[in-house]
This record gives sequence, C-alpha cells and structure tokens, in this order.
Amino acid sequence: MDNRAGLIERAAALLHSGNIESEAPPSLPLGAPTASSAPGAPLTRSVVLDRHHLGETGIIMPWTTTARVVEEFRIVKRNIMFPWQSAEYLGSAEQPPRVVMVTSSRPREGKTFCSINLALAFAADKDFTTVLVDADAVRGDTARVLKIPPEPGLTDVLAGERSLDDVLIQSDIPNLVLLPPGGYGPHVPELLAGRGPSQLIAEIGRRYPDHVIVMDTPPCLASTDPAALAQLAGQVVFVIEAGHTQQAEIETSLNLLSGCRQVSFLLNKVATGSSEHFGAYSYYYQPGAPAAKAGED
Repeated sequence: MDNRAGLIERAAALLHSGNIESEAPPSLPLGAPTASSAPGAPLTRSVVLDRHHLGETGIIMPWTTTARVVEEFRIVKRNIMFPWQSAEYLGSAEQPPRVVMVTSSRPREGKTFCSINLALAFAADKDFTTVLVDADAVRGDTARVLKIPPEPGLTDVLAGERSLDDVLIQSDIPNLVLLPPGGYGPHVPELLAGRGPSQLIAEIGRRYPDHVIVMDTPPCLASTDPAALAQLAGQVVFVIEAGHTQQAEIETSLNLLSGCRQVSFLLNKVATGSSEHFGAYSYYYQPGAPAAKAGED
C-alpha cells in the first residue's frame, strides 16, 4: 500500500491485538432481541485506536488535517451519499440499504486502506453511526491494521455462536463501531451466501437507525464471498490499482458483482502530481439500474 500516493477516483466503463475489554454475555441466535441491542445501548467491548500506527499506514483522521487524501475521501463520501438525499430515496417505503461494499480484483490493490479511510470519513459526519465490517475472515486486514482481535466477529455471529452485541467493538471515535471478521473455516462461504448476512444487516439497522455500513470484503478473483455479499450492498466501491489492474480483471469482477446494480470505481496508488484536481465521481450501472448522474463536489 503506497502511503504517499494520492487517491483519485475515476469512472471506468466496463472496464487482525489492541486495548480490548470484553465481557461476552451468553450467545443468542442471530436476530434474537436482547436488552443491549436497543438503539444507543452501550457495547461491552471497546478499543482506543493507535493513531500513530494508523498514520504510518496512511490512515488519517479527517478532523485533524486538510491533507489531500482526506479531501479525496470526503469527495468519495459525499458522492456515495448523493442518492440517499434524493426525493425518490427519502420517499421510498423500503429504502435501499446504506451498505457500502469495498472490493477489488486482486489482493494488495489497496481496498483495506480505502475501506478504513472511507469509514473514517463517514465517522466524521455526526449524522451517522458508521459500522466498519471486516468481511475477509481469511486475511482480516482491517482488524490487523486497526489492532483489534479478529475473533469473535462476523462469522461467529452468522454461525449462531455469538450475538451481535458480543462481537461489536466501540472505538474511541464516538461514531465508529467495528465488527471483526471472526473465525475462518470451510463453512464460511456458505454462511456468507446464506440468509445470515441479510439478517445481520437488518439487526445493525435496528441498533443504529442512522447507520452506514462499510464492508471490507475479499478480492473478487480470490474468493466467492464478494459475489454473495454484493446482493446486500446498496453500492459497491471497486478499487483499481493504477498501472496494475488489467481491464480483463475488471470486466470479470464486474460480472461477479452483478448482484449490485451500482458500482463505482476508485483509482488507488496514483503517482502524486499526476492530476491537478480532484476527479468527478460517477458510476457504472449494472444492467437494469436506473440511469442517474452522480453529484459533483
């Protein structure tokens, strides 16, 4: 991950420990109501994020600086939010989920870097509670970078071994909640392709009515998980590594992401100085998606 590289988004056509305190209550089936799952109820696990470590990996707290990368992720955030502010969305009886899935074609293209910075950009907005989900139980890069234990987490909830409140971690940033990946095994792909993720997202929505879920998933060409999870995402942010990701890889990945109608592209590891301005943000729509123009900052 190139910490010095700027991050400029481009539209393309077809183209895992830290200071944790835990008091785990008896586990419950996924979706079972608990007293602690009421909106605003405090969590039993917490962490103080290591700002120095995060800074060394290129993760920046957006309220501490006006660095270029902060402004770029602010643009990404605002344009992701654009459809949520439309009259059609606000007037819909069943609003699409505020789930933003971040993926790429191959490993090491920077999707975890983008996921964390994007989640921090949303956490700077006091209108939302941002839930950052590490959905890559194999690598658990989000948990590793944030210095939180990978287990228990997402897959343990889906397996019915833990309740959601057992695994959520409240960070020292008030609007940022973390969900580690959980344990991995041969059963995990089936868990992620089942009804559990949809039920879990609904449970997060009940706990945090004004939520944004940022989900860091495995690369499309390394796992079947993104294809399954894309069906639950309102938007997919597809990370492209400048000068490395091939067009054929992008096209194949898009076919696997057909469950989500709205996919946006984010060009990562761009050489500093290669652009004099922040790029406009636009979308690639899967077949059948309504045509709409993304807002500009």
